[in-house]
Amino acid sequence: MSTALDTLTEIAAVAGHEALRMAWFTVFGVAVAALIKTYQLDRKVRGYVGRAGPWGIVVATAVGTLSPLCSCGVLPIVIPMALSGVSLPPLMALLVTSPLMDPTSFALTWGGLGEALAWWKLGAAVTIGLTAGFVTLALERVGYLSEDQVRLQPVYAAQGVLAPAHEIACANGFRLRTMAVVPRESRLRFFFDRFRDVGLFVGQWVGLAILLGALIQVLVPIRWITWLLGQRGPGSILAAALVGLPLPLNQVAAVPVIAGLQARGLAVGPDLALLVAGPVASLPAIVALAATFRPRVVSVYVAIGVLGAVAFGYARMILG
Repeated sequence: MSTALDTLTEIAAVAGHEALRMAWFTVFGVAVAALIKTYQLDRKVRGYVGRAGPWGIVVATAVGTLSPLCSCGVLPIVIPMALSGVSLPPLMALLVTSPLMDPTSFALTWGGLGEALAWWKLGAAVTIGLTAGFVTLALERVGYLSEDQVRLQPVYAAQGVLAPAHEIACANGFRLRTMAVVPRESRLRFFFDRFRDVGLFVGQWVGLAILLGALIQVLVPIRWITWLLGQRGPGSILAAALVGLPLPLNQVAAVPVIAGLQARGLAVGPDLALLVAGPVASLPAIVALAATFRPRVVSVYVAIGVLGAVAFGYARMILG
């Protein structure tokens, strides 16, 4: 009985320490995300994506680093853009970049995993996003992605405009989470409402992930982690990227989980590979993407996500 109580006490202590360590970074990241939403900075930039030609890839990558959306949450944005004729390369850049980086996750990564890993993650997000867009453009030009790659049938409202993304999804046999944003007379009131909404969303993920990270740190034997993810070599980096595939980790939840793994021996290199592969190429993201696009798009998305995670894991291992 005392052993079980000691274990629970240790888990609570580890979780409490991690929560205190990440608190200020969480609040800061949520505030930045709320400001972006208040002034609609991501929406304003997103409006240029479909009109910028090949430069739309660069714009979409920039939008992806600002939008506080996971790989599933970005689909309500991407679906209307795809059905209205926006080309696939900027959409692919947005799909890859958005799950990897936003101001909240940058602040959380800095606070939870350190300054160096935060900058590595930002560099990975931008580089892999641009790569995804230009690789997709090249595949279009050689014919591999030249045909219509959207599986969904459009649904129109009474006014003749596209229906909201969640209605299109329901009509095509799957569901999307959606959130109605109601304008406020006071911009300050709108900011606090968005701060609350983003804070609740981020807080629930951070809380669950901190608990999971504490469980890993206390209960998982060190030899398991060091055997699989604790070596400085190609095997551990590839294993970290593949481990991220089935995990439903978004960019917020990944931080405390990886912090727990670091405490048990996660090596430099595999840490970044897992931090990248988990949010981009997780199984829930792949399932949601497969409901929207045809298999060739999904295969390109997964390949770029996994290969990008491995490549940046190697780079971090070599350069430190």
